[in-house]
Amino acid sequence: NQHSQQVQIPPFEYLYTNPEFKLGSGTGNIGLVGNADLKPEQTVSGEIGVQQAITSDVVIELTGYFRDIRNLTGTRADEIFIFGGSAWYNKYENTDFGFVRGIVFSLDKRFSNNWALTIDYTFQVAKGNASDPAQTRNLRLGGQWPEIKIIPLDWDQRHTLNVTASYSVPGNWGLSVVAQYGSGTPYTPRQSKNIGTLLINSEKKPSTFNVDLRIYKDIKFKFFTFSLFARVYNLFDIKNAYGVYNDTGRPDFTLDYLSALRQQPVQLVNTLGEWFTNPTFYSEPRRIEFGLTIFFGQ
Repeated sequence: NQHSQQVQIPPFEYLYTNPEFKLGSGTGNIGLVGNADLKPEQTVSGEIGVQQAITSDVVIELTGYFRDIRNLTGTRADEIFIFGGSAWYNKYENTDFGFVRGIVFSLDKRFSNNWALTIDYTFQVAKGNASDPAQTRNLRLGGQWPEIKIIPLDWDQRHTLNVTASYSVPGNWGLSVVAQYGSGTPYTPRQSKNIGTLLINSEKKPSTFNVDLRIYKDIKFKFFTFSLFARVYNLFDIKNAYGVYNDTGRPDFTLDYLSALRQQPVQLVNTLGEWFTNPTFYSEPRRIEFGLTIFFGQ
């Protein structure tokens, strides 16, 4: 069992944004300023678990945990008016909050008979009132009111599964495989003419899956040992989508492409398809590394 309380000073960015209050001219919202009087963020966390040995080398464990976060940095919902009310600005305040609830089930087969296995499954719910400290200000700029509902946070990943398996002959060779699965994280869909208001983070990105492999071979000499190894990241070269277009929920297609195509633009260096292809939406492709480690001594 474990229980802790932590405090953390907000990033200095939120304390000292625009410290000289250099605001724009004109009317409307003309800036966002920091707040040197921000309170520390407070986190209360705890966990409780039970562990049971199945055999001499196999152990299972079930753990439940929580984390409550208060005094997160946000922005004021009510604008601070200046210049007789014709212009206003926002500043950072301790207005946001969040909470995390989850359970972890793990199975650990310790190394014996040349192999080992670890399986971890996590179910987690992470919600709050905002993921972006400037979210309230951005909503007001768009003519909307701040969220009054608890919404999924940007990093709310409900299901994760990690599997690590290894086989080795000590002093000779070995290999290990790490497989990771994650359900999709939330994103906010784009509003359309037919839908006036959509909840923030109401849709999910695609799930992801990745496998990494490491293999090594030891070659012993009298006074040292060569260990040749190879690492393969993203073994199956899967194109995991970590980002999507917010109108389609897909990483490879946006309705903006069709809108641009109807305008019949002159395509010079790049085609429209290339322009709307965003490689940052995808995970890194397969990468292979080779290396050599030298151990001196017996």
